[in-house]
Amino acid sequence: MAKRRKQSNNEGTILTIAFILSVMTSIGAFIWIAMLFQTVESSKRDVQTAIDKADASAKVAANAEFVERSLRPMLGVGTQEELDEFVSRTPFEFDQGKGVVAEIVEEFKRFQASYPAYAQDGQPIDYPTVAKALNDRNQVLLNDKKQLQAQVDALNKQMVALRDNQRTDTATQFTDAQAKIATAVEDLATFRADRQAASAGIDDAKQKHTQALAAKDQEIASRDNQIADAQKRLDDQAENNLVTQLKARPKSERFEIPDGKVTSVNEASGTVWINIGSTDDLKPLTTFSVYPETQLGVMRGPEDIKGRIEVLKIIDGDFAECRIVEDSINDPILIGDQIYSPLWQRGISVHFALIGFFDIDGDGKSDRDRVKNIIRSAGGVIDAELSIDNTQEVDAANLVREGGITVDTQYLVRGKTDAILNVDRQTYNRFETRAKDYNVESITINTLLNYAGYKNVKSSTGLGSGFDNEDPEPLVKPTLKPEDKRNQLRFPPRRSESGGAF
Repeated sequence: MAKRRKQSNNEGTILTIAFILSVMTSIGAFIWIAMLFQTVESSKRDVQTAIDKADASAKVAANAEFVERSLRPMLGVGTQEELDEFVSRTPFEFDQGKGVVAEIVEEFKRFQASYPAYAQDGQPIDYPTVAKALNDRNQVLLNDKKQLQAQVDALNKQMVALRDNQRTDTATQFTDAQAKIATAVEDLATFRADRQAASAGIDDAKQKHTQALAAKDQEIASRDNQIADAQKRLDDQAENNLVTQLKARPKSERFEIPDGKVTSVNEASGTVWINIGSTDDLKPLTTFSVYPETQLGVMRGPEDIKGRIEVLKIIDGDFAECRIVEDSINDPILIGDQIYSPLWQRGISVHFALIGFFDIDGDGKSDRDRVKNIIRSAGGVIDAELSIDNTQEVDAANLVREGGITVDTQYLVRGKTDAILNVDRQTYNRFETRAKDYNVESITINTLLNYAGYKNVKSSTGLGSGFDNEDPEPLVKPTLKPEDKRNQLRFPPRRSESGGAF
């Protein structure tokens, strides 16, 4: 039993060893096979690398030959057909060679453009032909140079001969000039002696003439003084005659003449049209008083005024559109009614002088600038002004003194003059005297604005015998008597505060 067990154990050991040897043999075989495979792959790669290098070398050689064959036509030793035949039988692409050839071709084209006239007719322009043409041209130029050098030598000989001749001529001319200079010096000495001898006689004659001229100048100055005195007397006489004529001129001579007429009326819109326009230098916002068509003369009194209008728009040279500022229900403005304003005159500018303190709205504040704007907006001209803006703190420094009354001044417009009389009576008197000397029409500001078509002054301020220049009333809204419907007034629609239509 024990012997059988021992035999069994020996057999197991043998089997185990055999198995281990078998496994080790298999592993060795696998390792050998792997090493063999790696060796084969490495050999394949080496072979492929050698093949690739050979192909690359062949391709480089083919590209080099392609470049060389492409350059042959430029050198005149090959044709395009030979190049095409080489490309067709070569199994490679010539990308690299084509790039090099393209650059060389561009450079060759620039070369051809640089020498367009060096090849003969019908002969291609390439490097050999251009080199030959340049050589031939150089030979021609050398021959020309020789000919020119011969010409230069001949000209140098001529120049030397000419220079010698000129030197001879110059020496002769110099000798002649020296002789002439000597003669001129003698003549100059003689002239100086003669001039010195004559100078004494000239000085005597000059002194006599100077004395005679001084006497004549004194006589002319005396005559100039006599002429100036005579001119002054004539000017004084002309001034006196002008003042006499102005004093003899009747006042208000243009009050009898209306400025124009109403040519059309639209009562519904409160609009009229007049026969005055841009030809007469009419301006928008000029106002007029309206008189009946049958009225003989205007500005006789405020009771003759039947309405007032204001220019809105100048239509053309002879017509203007106006709005009705004021008219009467029982006596409306009609076609043919006369219009008049002392602020405006057809074709000329009306000239004014202002004196006093002006308050046209009764608020106690000066309206001097407003009065001036009213006059100027109608085209009037202010020649002179003696006025004051503040009657509370009166001082001579506060007086406004501008301009002066002239023969063109037609109206002396008056405000309140008490303050000016208290401050500077002397200046006031000179202003008044000047106005009287030139026969300037005296009128209060309210009367002026009343006849000019502005609303409204008291009708008592007229030009009659009871007219008081020193107490002009402020502009006030007229008070209407209800029982006298003839004096009731109606007004066209007014603009709203928002600036809308009438």
